Amino acid sequence: PNDPAYIDFNEPFDLLQFPVMPFELVPELCSPLAEKLTASQKISFANDSAHWWLSGFLHGEQGALSLAISLCELFQNPNAIEYAANQAREEARHVAAFTNYIQSRWGAPLPVNPVFGELLNEIVLSKQIYRKIVGMQILVEGLAMGFMASLYVNANDPVLTRLAQLVMSDETFHHKAGKLWAEYDLPELSDDEKNDAEDWALKCFQ
Repeated sequence: PNDPAYIDFNEPFDLLQFPVMPFELVPELCSPLAEKLTASQKISFANDSAHWWLSGFLHGEQGALSLAISLCELFQNPNAIEYAANQAREEARHVAAFTNYIQSRWGAPLPVNPVFGELLNEIVLSKQIYRKIVGMQILVEGLAMGFMASLYVNANDPVLTRLAQLVMSDETFHHKAGKLWAEYDLPELSDDEKNDAEDWALKCFQ
């Protein structure tokens, strides 16, 4: 993320003249509220919304980094440990990249949404591997893939489009790892663990 040959965060983008994301992806601007705003106010609101969304994504990447490190401590299979360590390296890249992007456009990230922050803490601090994988690798990483795909297709800022492209190339494997775990390891859990995993997935989703 610090190599301009991959992505150059110094490329300019005028936040006063253009929205980072199209107006139609900002729910409030698809309501009658938008009729009361000037053109500059719409741009400002859209970019404030993007600042909020991307800050949340940064916090999610920080949570994923902490989770991957915690899996290194819990896994016993050397291959699984190697995978978790490699994911930690990739999540660290994402944290650096989103930090760089937010800094280049807004200066600093916004605080984490309290509900999302509490969920991330619960996932990272859980002692059950299946809770970590269901919560992060399947649900949060799945959500991240959808969000990244939307950024890649719709972003008006070429730097953000490039960032989404690079992050998706890693996140695809993280989500795939969760799906493989669900296919091979989930059936091996006890009935009590399976029931707990289902209840936990519902709680995370809600």
